[in-house]
Amino acid sequence: MKKTFEVILLNQKFNLKSDSNEKYVQRVADYVNKKLFDIQEKTKSVSSLNVALLAALNIADDFFKIKTIEREKIDKAKGKIREIVGALERQLNA
Repeated sequence: MKKTFEVILLNQKFNLKSDSNEKYVQRVADYVNKKLFDIQEKTKSVSSLNVALLAALNIADDFFKIKTIEREKIDKAKGKIREIVGALERQLNA
């Protein structure tokens, strides 16, 4: 069941609906807020839209990097599993 949570992003209040618990929603909001303030500080941009777009790009970059690392781990695990299965098959056929 969705609950409504209030979070503050870039000093603006937002009401979010989520199935997640409050602690998780706040953790996500804190992560986004950190990205927003980091971008705002680095760029000295006064446009909230520009800050939000640059933060979105940074968050997407984080996501794709993690996704790539996870894909590589899965591929490596699959390779190991194939090696083990091959070794077992060779032992059974010997």
